[in-house]
This record gives sequence, structure tokens and C-alpha cells, in this order.
Amino acid sequence: MSALTSVLHAAFLGPFGTRARVIGSTADKPLLVDLELPLPPHLRVYMYSLVGSGGRTRQGEYKAVLRLRGHQVGTYRSFDNSDGRLALAIGYRADLDVFVLWDSSLHPRFKNGGNIQVSVDTVMRAASTGYAEQRRRLVNLRTVEIVLACRSGRLVDTVERRVALTGGADEVRGGEDGRAAG
Repeated sequence: MSALTSVLHAAFLGPFGTRARVIGSTADKPLLVDLELPLPPHLRVYMYSLVGSGGRTRQGEYKAVLRLRGHQVGTYRSFDNSDGRLALAIGYRADLDVFVLWDSSLHPRFKNGGNIQVSVDTVMRAASTGYAEQRRRLVNLRTVEIVLACRSGRLVDTVERRVALTGGADEVRGGEDGRAAG
């Protein structure tokens, strides 16, 4: 892939130190990582730059634009959870040192160039306090995704929380509107 991919992967690996072992190369996308127990042992990490939205319909949000090697325009792909590896969908904003972790199980199919979002408020709260969560209603689903955001010093704990929450999204109940949680 690109040099940016290696930079993103290095940012992800840094907080884990010697507790992470890369399978293959940091230039590969997705990144295969084995972690020492009690951390989740086998990950497939899909890392993306977290970019601001320029469009009118998504003002107030950052997004990760989903692309994979060989992903043809107009076709759908999926995050790969095969071979006992849990897929993590992660965005990173280097200037803020903020990682955003989405529930990849709730995004089973995506087009080349499709995106996943997080509110600017959630990212800024993570930048200032170290950690934030956002409850986000998914379009056309009666599901609320819990999006996690953190600075690098909280990444290990946040990956553990993401693993614990993945696949366990709540059904939408009265009063939950998908806005950033406090």
C-alpha cells in the first residue's frame, strides 16, 4: 500500500510496545497483529486516516473513507474476520493523536470510497480528556453503534473495550438519538 499505511500502523502499534507482534509487514493492509494475553490475541486491523467532512450533509463529523487493495469502484467488500482474527475498523487523526474504533460487525458491506463517521465533539472530547464514547444510530437499522475514541495512551484499554462491545450493539430505545454521549 502507501507510506501512509505504514505510518498509521506504526501509530497503532506504538502503545502496545513489545506486547504486539506483526504478522507480515506494516505496509500490508489490513495489518495482522498478534497480542499477548490477556489482550485479544489475533487482530486484523483496518486503519484509515480520520478526515474532516467537506460535504453539507455530514458537517460536524469526521470520517474514515473505506478502501481496500483491489477494491473496484462500485463493488462491495467486507471486513474479514476469518482465521480466528477479529477485524477492527480504526481511524486515526495524527494532529490530535486520536484513534476512533467502530464496531466492524455492524458494517458488513461497504463500497469502495464509502465511509464511517464520528462526531467532531467525540473526537475533540477524546483529544482533551483521553477517551470518549458516542452512541450512533446506523442508517436504515434499528441499531445503535457505540463508537470509541481515545488518545494513544488509552489505546490498549480502548481496544479491549471495543472487543468486549463488538457484536453487542444495543437496540434503539426511546430517547436514544445517536448523539455523542457524555
